[in-house]
Amino acid sequence: MNISLSWEERVDDLVSRLTLGEMMNQMAKGRADATTGTPGIPRLGIGQIDWAVECLHGDARAGNATSFPQAIGLAATWSTDILYRVAMATSLEVRAKNNNYTKHGLYGFHQGLTCFSPVINILRDPRWGRSQETYGEDPYFTGIMATNFVQGLQGDHPRYARATAGCKHFDAYAGPEDIPESRFSFDAVVNERDWRTTFLPAFRACVNAGSYSIMCSYTSINGVPSCANNELLTTILREEWGFTGYVVSDAGAVEYVRHGHNYTSNDVDTVAACVNAGCNLDFPNGNWSDFTNAFYSMVDAVKQGKLSQETISERIRPLWYTRMRLGEFDPPEMNPYRSLDLSIIQSQEHQDLSEEAAMKSFVLLKNLNNTLPLRQAPYHWIAIVGPMIDNKEIFGDYSPEMDPKFTVTPYYGLSVLGGNITSGEGCNDNRCTHYIYNDIASAVHDAEIVFVCLGLGIEVEQESRDRSNISLPGQQLQLLKDAIKYSPKDAKIILIIFNAGAVDLVWAEHNDRISAIIAAFYPAQATGTALRKIITNDGPYSVPAARTPYTWPQSTDQLPPMVNYTMDGRTYRYLRDDQPPLYPFGYGLSYTEFWYESLHIDTPQRDGVYILKAGEDLHGHVSVLNIGKITADEVIQVYIKWCNATVTTPNIQLVYFSRLPILAQDRIHFSFTIKAEQMAVWLDKKGWAVEPGLINVFVGGQQPFQQKNVGSNVLNSKFLISGYKFLGKY
Repeated sequence: MNISLSWEERVDDLVSRLTLGEMMNQMAKGRADATTGTPGIPRLGIGQIDWAVECLHGDARAGNATSFPQAIGLAATWSTDILYRVAMATSLEVRAKNNNYTKHGLYGFHQGLTCFSPVINILRDPRWGRSQETYGEDPYFTGIMATNFVQGLQGDHPRYARATAGCKHFDAYAGPEDIPESRFSFDAVVNERDWRTTFLPAFRACVNAGSYSIMCSYTSINGVPSCANNELLTTILREEWGFTGYVVSDAGAVEYVRHGHNYTSNDVDTVAACVNAGCNLDFPNGNWSDFTNAFYSMVDAVKQGKLSQETISERIRPLWYTRMRLGEFDPPEMNPYRSLDLSIIQSQEHQDLSEEAAMKSFVLLKNLNNTLPLRQAPYHWIAIVGPMIDNKEIFGDYSPEMDPKFTVTPYYGLSVLGGNITSGEGCNDNRCTHYIYNDIASAVHDAEIVFVCLGLGIEVEQESRDRSNISLPGQQLQLLKDAIKYSPKDAKIILIIFNAGAVDLVWAEHNDRISAIIAAFYPAQATGTALRKIITNDGPYSVPAARTPYTWPQSTDQLPPMVNYTMDGRTYRYLRDDQPPLYPFGYGLSYTEFWYESLHIDTPQRDGVYILKAGEDLHGHVSVLNIGKITADEVIQVYIKWCNATVTTPNIQLVYFSRLPILAQDRIHFSFTIKAEQMAVWLDKKGWAVEPGLINVFVGGQQPFQQKNVGSNVLNSKFLISGYKFLGKY
């Protein structure tokens, strides 16, 4: 309790006072029940705590809170600013509610301050049920987004964390959930290069951002369960990356070390394996589990010589450090976050941010003959059809509870655009196994504009629920065809698709009756209002600028088997030339066009070639002109391509991006930096190195060489790396 001492001295003092049984109780119960959390230690004046809070896109499962677009939609903004501000707003509400809970003696499930967010696994297969929780397919992009989310959650106070982040799920956890195997027993066979260059980098970025915790996953990696994986949790995480926080298991992941993976045969060996490997806190399954909590065998493991009390003392230290940095052991008046109250929940500022984030998340995939923005509203007759028109599925998984007072569904947002409104869902739910075509035929019969709202939702894709293919569910494609068939020939058909993992839109993309397609993902409470403003170019942020955060395939046939963890043929980084996607990574249309010019690199030239010393950063500049008549955001994307590396490298690699506003008929001068680490290649069994050789650099509003162009150009240059620089293992 002595605030004049350092954090380390205070942690040392606290741990020295604990019995082995008390340490076991603290580490074994990371999951609270309805009202009580991890038990307190009354003799030391230590209270209870709940370690499990879901902050993915708002304070979830804990009563009222502002809901923001699901993570995949936040990723589609390509805006680090949005990620930071959404995380900050979320943590303000988490802290305010925690202040209220603890004031009333409540320490139950989802009532604490330690967030199980963000999810930074790589979206390598759109059929994976948890695609919606991720930031897409690129490890660099995911790491940048995670950095801003972590820092937004935790705040910048020099002494206290507002809330704490916990990046998950570590590691090589990216499907399957249940098709064709169970995640509780699945072994991801990952070669060293893919592990180091695709699956690990975002987690290192998260550690560098200061995340207080990391969650180990359900799966095994090359035969060793993640929560018992010494190479993962100690060698890489702590020794190579310098992580000093705590590792918490996914719900029941410790128990599945024994009961799913059969890696151990009893609870004593299970707790010994996990704690020795580097797991600090067990998050058991809860009341529905058939298994005993393995961490309650910790004392027996010490008695049998399989686990030392010294190791346990070391593992428990980060838990107390986190609680101290949250302000638990300081006088309340020292912590400015203790003054936050419930008035901040759904504040006008947070409602406005939810709407802004949604508007910035919509990707315009198709806009035939510049149908959008609609400029003649209100129209005489509008039809709004499809199972997503008035559906809580617009929130996605791990969302705050839907509050009708703050929620505008697509139907209520778009209905103001017409004098006469007809509607029909056509399906009982998003699975659309029962389709009533007359609902659609009668609704669209006289319409000038037809909004067709299709999609997936947690009925079709979510944790524990994969898809076997990427087809539209059930009869949804037939619904879309009927909307065209029964509407007037001159009616404009606008398809709004709500999904995380890609769906097969080939028919819609190539059908001239469909005027526009918007990928809306799961925009949450402001969905309807945000859609209306984007569709009509109404006010700030109303010009689409979002980009796809993953490669959108044409069909299931383009996908390798879910259980195949090699990256060959997956994501834009390793996609084969003979399998062009429907929509590339980084793709998205605007209501205006941009032109890039005057690319310059700040490094000396020799014989007309830029020369860069190995290990140095590269600095460049470019001008971007908005050649249209509408002020809009542009997403500037910088990629590199290794020309003669000695090892396998990605086809191209994103190394910088920024979303910036540009006035109509105006230009900006933009500077970018490519760090030396981003030029490095992984040398098996050795580490990262910057090798001598030629590297191409591309700057534009899209990938270079993509077949589906957004309308702007891509500039390119090249530079020669001189010398060799070994950067080590990380």
